[in-house]
Amino acid sequence: MANNINVFVLWANGRHKEAEILSAIREHFEILQTYEIFWNSKYFTQNLSRFYGKKLPNAFRKKKLCGTGSFLVICVNDPNPQIQNQKNLNLTSAKHRCRQILGGNYLHASDYKTEAEENLLLLTGLSPSELPQTPHSQALQPIVLHQDLIGTPAWESETQLLNFIAKIPQIKFSAPNTIVSQDITQTARLLNARKKLFSLNRERYLIKVNHKNCEFLLKEAA
Repeated sequence: MANNINVFVLWANGRHKEAEILSAIREHFEILQTYEIFWNSKYFTQNLSRFYGKKLPNAFRKKKLCGTGSFLVICVNDPNPQIQNQKNLNLTSAKHRCRQILGGNYLHASDYKTEAEENLLLLTGLSPSELPQTPHSQALQPIVLHQDLIGTPAWESETQLLNFIAKIPQIKFSAPNTIVSQDITQTARLLNARKKLFSLNRERYLIKVNHKNCEFLLKEAA
């Protein structure tokens, strides 16, 4: 399995140049798998906000820019990463080249290893080790997914939620209903959790699981 996985997202309004973008990516990276993902228009803005987090000041504007049609997720391996301050400079350069081809900001690319893993997990529910072992000749044939971000608008079950948590090294589940991490804000975004209103305990959050609001404690790691 490739050990330097990165993620590109080509939004709907950029797909008219899909062939050129895939060609540019293949010049420098090994394409492992592609996905064509359809988000429910009802949750598109919510998905964008959760996907980008603090990096996105205005999800409504971003939605108008990128379009609400199906988008392409390209999972790649970088055989010769150039890491500086934890950022892969190869990805930065590729993102810049692709945006020049597109003539606008219609493409997302993960800058860091942890960001790539997070992007993949939110978009597909998979960790890097779970990516399908697709032959190179078939890697450009996208797997079609009709689904929102994992956990949007709610988690299907507590098992799904716990399996998701288990794939994020920075987050630990501790019974009863306690989640520990080093960044509570980021954890709340990843888990689609919201603070419980009118609670004297700031650590109390609500996570919707199987149509029910379940209460959890989100604690900062010591």
